[in-house]
Amino acid sequence: MHYQFRKEVHAAKKAAMGEMFNLAKENLKEGDRLINFASGHPSTEVFQDRMIKKYIIHAMENITGDLLQYGAHAGYMPLRRSLSRFVNKKGSVVKLEDDLIITYGSVEAIFLTTSAFVGRGDKVIVEIPSYVNAIKAFQIQGAEVIGVSMEEDGVNLEELESAMKQGAKLFYTIPDFSNPSGITMSLSKRKEVYKLAVKYQIPILEDNPYGDLRYRNERLPHIKEFDTEGAVIYVGSMSKLIAPAMRLGFMVANKELIKRVIPVKAVSTNGLSNIIQYALWNMFEENDMYVEIQKICDVYAKKLCVMEECMDCFFPASVKHSSPDGGMYIWVTLPEGSDVRRFCRESAVKLHIPITPGNGFCIVNPDSCTSMRFNFVKESIDDIRYGIEQVGLLLKEYLD
Repeated sequence: MHYQFRKEVHAAKKAAMGEMFNLAKENLKEGDRLINFASGHPSTEVFQDRMIKKYIIHAMENITGDLLQYGAHAGYMPLRRSLSRFVNKKGSVVKLEDDLIITYGSVEAIFLTTSAFVGRGDKVIVEIPSYVNAIKAFQIQGAEVIGVSMEEDGVNLEELESAMKQGAKLFYTIPDFSNPSGITMSLSKRKEVYKLAVKYQIPILEDNPYGDLRYRNERLPHIKEFDTEGAVIYVGSMSKLIAPAMRLGFMVANKELIKRVIPVKAVSTNGLSNIIQYALWNMFEENDMYVEIQKICDVYAKKLCVMEECMDCFFPASVKHSSPDGGMYIWVTLPEGSDVRRFCRESAVKLHIPITPGNGFCIVNPDSCTSMRFNFVKESIDDIRYGIEQVGLLLKEYLD
């Protein structure tokens, strides 16, 4: 059979993080130590194992015929109400004119928004660098993805306005501890970004999978909190806060927009498991989840400090790294002209330490990118210390 794939599907490639991990595993010998800095995963040590088991068992013991049925496309209504209260506890995200629906992780929310707005040839604006799976979702839909650069306090506003003047269907942004850069958009820029979106009538897709994982400085309001025009689609996830296997994400947007999205959802995942949703509803009703999240933050804050200290100690002075206030990633930049893909491959093969090269996160001139992404939450503190020291030695050898 000769399969005639769409050109966008034919051009799609696997993520580099998986390639680097597989390289490390293939070259692993007995007794070798594998330390995965390439991962996009949270740490297993912070998973709510006992709590999840308790509420899954409770759901199974109270199972009814309705829980075994197909669920509503928008999600289990009691859980939708609980999540709305949870999201609004720190700021007015879900307003009277908004609705919240449950999605199969935050990636489905990005897919639904893309499917509803973007057609072949339409423009979507993203930051440089930006989340690789969002970029892929836009490209597979046939979009022309336009990149605007990032500054220390977030997106370059002049470049963003210039791109918006050309017209676009969406502006995709991760304002809190962006993946991969770790950059947090300043309060003043959040307000200006919202004003530009309203001025040029371009919806903002605000992705916030890491916003509750803050370790330093004060919380900033989400862009959605300024929204009075229905200009912001807000996406959240419980994968980093409870466990990825629960596959719980959500989307908050104007009710009229949600009405248009639900039929799209009906032909994608249809709906999340009622049993999982029932268990999570009970979990949110009976616990202060922000207390549980703080426990995660306490663990991750120590790991962030250790990785930063080790990078300062072991990396050459010409190698720069970000210093995020939260999230999961540190963005490390080699001197101009460095072949970051080659270095990451060498790290995987020689050290059994996979690191994600930054090229796939950059929509403009990806081959000239000299940055790479380190996950600082997944591995133990001992492995972070050992791994960063080994990477530092390889960096000195490489740059010499």
